[in-house]
Amino acid sequence: MIASKKRVFLCGAIACMLLTGACSKNEATGTELDEADDIAAETTVDEDEDPVIENAPYTEPLTGIGTEEELTRSAFGVMIENSTHARPQTGLYQADVVYEVLSEASITRFLAFYHSQEPDTIGPVRSARDYYVHLNKGYGAIYVSAGGSPDGLALAEGSYVPFISGLAYDGRYFTRSSDRSAPHNMYTSFSNLEAAAEKLGYDMNNVPPSLPYTSDQPEGKKADRFEVKYGSTSNNVQYAYDEELGGFRRSNGGVPTEDAANGTPVAPKNVFVLESSHRVIDDAGRRDIDLSSGGKAYLFQEGVMQELEWRNENGVILPYKDNEPAGFVPGQTWINIVPKENGGLSSHVAIEGME
Repeated sequence: MIASKKRVFLCGAIACMLLTGACSKNEATGTELDEADDIAAETTVDEDEDPVIENAPYTEPLTGIGTEEELTRSAFGVMIENSTHARPQTGLYQADVVYEVLSEASITRFLAFYHSQEPDTIGPVRSARDYYVHLNKGYGAIYVSAGGSPDGLALAEGSYVPFISGLAYDGRYFTRSSDRSAPHNMYTSFSNLEAAAEKLGYDMNNVPPSLPYTSDQPEGKKADRFEVKYGSTSNNVQYAYDEELGGFRRSNGGVPTEDAANGTPVAPKNVFVLESSHRVIDDAGRRDIDLSSGGKAYLFQEGVMQELEWRNENGVILPYKDNEPAGFVPGQTWINIVPKENGGLSSHVAIEGME
């Protein structure tokens, strides 16, 4: 993160005085091979700084956290792998928003948006899918991947979004870890992405849209432990509310999701789980996913679950309640998308203690 920046949660006009802490590729061409075998937010300040800023003049658009410095830069939307070979990842806890969506079979992949913090290491970076590129478009972010599906690459490499290719800049703005085998070993950093964006001439002043936030106490059913089912024990996701962190500690396949570099847990303040139609479109198991029609959703905050709906507003997935926008609590937001088919939310989300 930016060491000199001071942050504080800002709920509407009230400053809440709370501080918390390539798919297998032909790398010469960037084409994609069969993937069958692959088939918290913590805030700190320097000790010399004031621990709390009251009535912060600015708010980070993707976290709702107050800050004394206005963020006027673009975000980066980075594709991060989530096969068992890619775990544990690095830099996830420093993302403002993370989308988790199925790629092939029961394996999910992340689109992590980096804006308020500047991780030294991000990865492993992996390949694009068209629905991730569409999600990136809504945030006006610079999209980052290492190759991709035919449809995903066609969008990324065209004029639809500004794009940084990990394969094109392998060894320059992206590095390979010797601790893992390719293609699970590509990493980058916020500063390297800034340098790549500057070289490519991209506008770095395209601030993402501000998400809706609330200072209201969440109301709903108690839900301090739940599981999001993606079809296999190794890929199902568990969340457990941690009062000290004020977020839901994430686990994958029963293993805590912790940063590979420093062990920091991923514990988003908001977990937004929604159902949408999924359809397999090719022999590799790639999918078409409906991200525009809206539908049922669960929003988990502070150990409580609300039954809501989701809508796509100008490319951004947002929660709605009784046809009115619902707010996130300040901090990291994790968005899990599950298939509407085969029971939708009721069969893909298991909440401990609830029928």
